[in-house]
Amino acid sequence: MSRARQSWPVALCGMAVAVAVVLMLLGAILPVALFIAPAAGGIFIGAVGVECGRRWAWTAYGAAGLLGLLLVPDKETVFLFVALLGYYPLVKPWFDKLRPAPLRVGAKLLLCNGAVLLMYGVLFLLFPAEQGGEAFQLAALALAAVTWAIGNAAFLLLDRALANLLRAYKLLWQPRLHKMLGRK
Repeated sequence: MSRARQSWPVALCGMAVAVAVVLMLLGAILPVALFIAPAAGGIFIGAVGVECGRRWAWTAYGAAGLLGLLLVPDKETVFLFVALLGYYPLVKPWFDKLRPAPLRVGAKLLLCNGAVLLMYGVLFLLFPAEQGGEAFQLAALALAAVTWAIGNAAFLLLDRALANLLRAYKLLWQPRLHKMLGRK
């Protein structure tokens, strides 16, 4: 690839990585953005996949994850990005090819739940929590079940939103961006 043709993917990857890291920093500052920020960062990594290909997108994902681990003080936000939300837009096309629909949804939820359980398992091993009383443990278990159900619903909404955003990007934004930048 010539230098002139390589500058576009390098610049786009750099911008996507910077935006993803800034979003993760925002997730560390605003508690409400804990889950939204890494998902939004993953959308930018997905845009790199559309524009530059999977190899560039995986490189951007790795760079954003590494920079996030180094720069973002809230590691939970970064671990969510690294464990699931950063690469999900890159593997989503593979899952979308699965048929029938219940198998596809089940595989996506299996990936989501497996990644989140692995992530929180590692976090609890690294940072063990103190044991509380029996009432506290029961309340924590009930809260975990509610959070799990909401998390699965939110993941399925994210999955649908990614499909719609990708469609809108290809139909509306990509032609305008290419025209503005003089790309074919």
